[in-house]
Order: sequence, then C-alpha cells, then structure tokens
Amino acid sequence: MLTHIWSRFSYIIILFVLALLSAVYLLINITNQPSYQSITVKNGDTLWTIAKQYNEDYSMTVEEFIAWVGEENDLTSFSIKPGESLVLPIENPTISTQSDYELVMNEE
Repeated sequence: MLTHIWSRFSYIIILFVLALLSAVYLLINITNQPSYQSITVKNGDTLWTIAKQYNEDYSMTVEEFIAWVGEENDLTSFSIKPGESLVLPIENPTISTQSDYELVMNEE
C-alpha cells in the first residue's frame, strides 16, 4: 500500500517536504537578522550630533557609527538634510511576549 502511494505521489511528497524545509529555513534566518532603528533628520542634525545622541545604544566609536550610517544609507557625502530618513546601527527593541505581559500584571 505504501509503495503504491509512494510510486504515485513521490514527486508531490518530495516537493512538499522541500517547501516545508525552505519555509522553516527562511523563518529562522529572518528572525535572526537584526532590525535597525530608523530616524528622520531634523533641522540642525548632523551625523556627529546623532551619533552623540545615541552613543549609549551602540558599541562603536563615533567615527565607526558615522561610517556605518554613511555606508548603509548610501550617503555620497556626510552632510544630511532635514526630512531624510536614516537607518541607524541600533537594533529595534524586541516585541514583548504574552508571558512578559503576565509577569508585569502579577507584580502589581
């Protein structure tokens, strides 16, 4: 019986297993990649002032921070304009889970 099913549907079974494995692989890779914060440049902002503002949130020197921002945002110069959106090397905070919420509720 199983050999009959295998002989008729082997291609479908293999395709299904490969699709499932690919989905799991992509899901694992997506969740492991950091999500960086994005800001909108305000009047008077420079890369230096932004680096100083976020200096406790990253583990780089100010020069490394500015170089990273310039490279990741494809800046041709280090001058920025109000209204521009910049990606910073600061990971977005993770979304709290239900258990975190319940823990906070139990403390009150």
